[in-house]
Amino acid sequence: MKLNYKKSFKLITLLITSILIAAVSAQVYSYMYIQGSGTITTGGLAWAKGTTAPGGSSVQGYTVTNLNLTITKNNFANFTDCLHLINNDATSHTFSLETTVTSGDTSKFTTFNLAISNSTGQRVTKISIKSQQTASGLTIHGSETLYVRFEVDPLLDATSGSISFTVKLTYD
Repeated sequence: MKLNYKKSFKLITLLITSILIAAVSAQVYSYMYIQGSGTITTGGLAWAKGTTAPGGSSVQGYTVTNLNLTITKNNFANFTDCLHLINNDATSHTFSLETTVTSGDTSKFTTFNLAISNSTGQRVTKISIKSQQTASGLTIHGSETLYVRFEVDPLLDATSGSISFTVKLTYD
């Protein structure tokens, strides 16, 4: 068998060129990538901690936990910017609040109120936690933030006492 060096040289040159092109192409593609994520969000209302929220309190989804409002004997405490109620929608929602004392002695407190105001400081509602009140027909406008304040006043000379409470917010 007779070997044609000219054709073999061309074939080897083409083979080496193909390998180099493949190597360069592979290097270019090794630097191509996409980083991202997919997230499903819902609008509606959300809680956020305010500047006077007690340490240790947290917001997990639609629930505020460990909101331990601690006051000292004979001292009124006003947690002025405790929580924020945020409307993540462009449309308004109506909502209601219902308080329930789950344990403790409400007689140890002169005042234990939850007050909500808008960004101008105008009061939207105030309800007593110790007398387990309900407020309904309240409105939060689209993209609005309302501010939740707790007003807590112990009975004069009360050295101890506590109550545990739940506030249920229902909105349309």
